[in-house]
Amino acid sequence: MVGSSENGPDEGRIMANSVKTYLTDIFAIAPTRITLEGRNKPKLPSEKVGGVLELELLGQDDRRVSIESSSPELLMEFSSGPNTPLKPVEYVIEQEAPLSSYLNLEVDGANEAFSTWSLEVRDENDRIQNFGPYTQEQVSIPGATILKNRDEGDYTIALMGTSPDGSIVREEQKVHMVLWKPSAIQESKRFSILYGFDDSTAIQMYDKYLTEVIAPKIPLNGHVIINGYTDVIGEAENNTRLSLARANDTKNILQKSLTSMNRNDVTFEVIGNGQNNSLFGNKLPEERFYNRTVEIVITPKK
Repeated sequence: MVGSSENGPDEGRIMANSVKTYLTDIFAIAPTRITLEGRNKPKLPSEKVGGVLELELLGQDDRRVSIESSSPELLMEFSSGPNTPLKPVEYVIEQEAPLSSYLNLEVDGANEAFSTWSLEVRDENDRIQNFGPYTQEQVSIPGATILKNRDEGDYTIALMGTSPDGSIVREEQKVHMVLWKPSAIQESKRFSILYGFDDSTAIQMYDKYLTEVIAPKIPLNGHVIINGYTDVIGEAENNTRLSLARANDTKNILQKSLTSMNRNDVTFEVIGNGQNNSLFGNKLPEERFYNRTVEIVITPKK
């Protein structure tokens, strides 16, 4: 834990210790695993040589506690939750069949006109399936239940109601049914890394993280989309160039790692968003800090 304060290393160390106390008390992390350091400025300060604009914002950014480690796996797993900037998030989407893929029947007044009612479903080869008996007015039967292993088919649907006096009422209609199939889901993995203020070279620990953790997760013939971002400090045009440089720096590190594994099957898409479409707000120092990032989305071959 490295605490940085313009009031000196002692205050920085106190700041770092407060974070350590939180981690040890709330998450039961062994205190011996965490060392403390106090500094006047972070190792990667938010400042630009000769810069005179927005000094107040930059000063706020430099008052912080950084978590440093030589283990990319530890950094990756340190945080949790869907918006964690260092932990990979895998999205798995469960698709539900639409109502149109069901055989939907509405028998108005069935609970009064019939003691029970049922369905006879006959295909073009005279194979019969029976459903029911029912007492409610509305029934939905999944198309897959009727079609079974068929993709589509023609059916005669016979509704048979038993009235209270025991007589049978039968009505028929013909339907053509098509099996609903969910679209192919592409599982994607999403990562992000941080950059120093006004810097387009990856922080050393993220170089290792990209090389040892992310690159091996790229599947054969995979596609990698790399989005670069900045905070709002500085001119918009310069921020666009900076974000693109960050994205390209990330691409180069990943490409170099893949080359070392004798792989040239991966395609890249590099985007510089500048200060637009910010991942976070920009009012608070920590928001600006996390906007200096590159987001990496890995998708398998289509």
